[in-house]
Amino acid sequence: MTIKPNAAEASTGQPRRFRPLRSVDARQIAGLAMAIIALAVVMQVNYPVFLTPFNIEIMSVNFVAEAIIALGMTIVIITGGIDLSVAAVMPFAAILFGLALNAGIPLAIAIVLVLAAAATVGFLNASMTNAFRVHPFIATLAMLLTLRGVNLVLTGGSTVSGFRRTTAFLGQGYVLGVPVSIAVFLVLAVLFAYLLANQSFFRRAYFVGGNKHSARLSGINVERYLVFVYMTSAVLAGIAGILVASQYGAASNGYGQNLELRVITSVVIGGASLFGGTGSILGSVLGVVFLGMIYNAFDMLGVSTYWKDVVIGCLLLVAVFISEYLKRRQARA
Repeated sequence: MTIKPNAAEASTGQPRRFRPLRSVDARQIAGLAMAIIALAVVMQVNYPVFLTPFNIEIMSVNFVAEAIIALGMTIVIITGGIDLSVAAVMPFAAILFGLALNAGIPLAIAIVLVLAAAATVGFLNASMTNAFRVHPFIATLAMLLTLRGVNLVLTGGSTVSGFRRTTAFLGQGYVLGVPVSIAVFLVLAVLFAYLLANQSFFRRAYFVGGNKHSARLSGINVERYLVFVYMTSAVLAGIAGILVASQYGAASNGYGQNLELRVITSVVIGGASLFGGTGSILGSVLGVVFLGMIYNAFDMLGVSTYWKDVVIGCLLLVAVFISEYLKRRQARA
């Protein structure tokens, strides 16, 4: 893509827009959907409680924070980046939210302040990458470690509580029979899926991830775009932190342990390439659903929690292998 949008518009006579791109291999999506169905059938046959509304709600609520963060991580990975800091941004947002409410700040203002703080973290991540040419892995890893220290300073190693009544609706309420946190996720998922599939500004992520040099030649300000992408990722992690704090009525630095690895695994399982240029919201959501079902199945089977990390690692390796195999096969074709 080396033609500038204005030139493309002049040559086609159509409104300026980016041509549809192949966001993810349909075979990976289909395979993941079949794996989800197969796992659901096997578990339901052996444990009839698996697909009951009660258990489905438990699985959904337990993994809604990771699902929301996966939306932002999808866009980051499509651009060829990575954001490890989300595992610290989520508890950071939860802690700030609790402290703000305990200080008497109204709920709406507290939410705005927390999301602004989260956006600042995303801005710093992108700034380190742009200004100093630091690899996103290193920049966000440094932010992850820094924020974990900040979280300990803010809490003194203890739990922030005492605001459960203020956040009762966010944490325990329902909208049309659906938990508020799930409703928020569904709205965000549909919104970002639509934007990433149809809105030219969001679809620039594929150009940036596919080839940054070509993206620059086509008129995209790559550095400025990455600022937007990392701020979006951090804000979504902030929303997840607010919802988690509301659900538990407390905030702790212990939230989000290994969260970044689970989210990245979900996104890659969903068809995104760690080399950039490929990914979709649908695939990432299915990846979160698949991991959530596996975790729930482990709990029902009484499997040791230590095996969960083993499974995540193996799934990540398999997903990367499949992604690269399909990519090379497509290149040969």
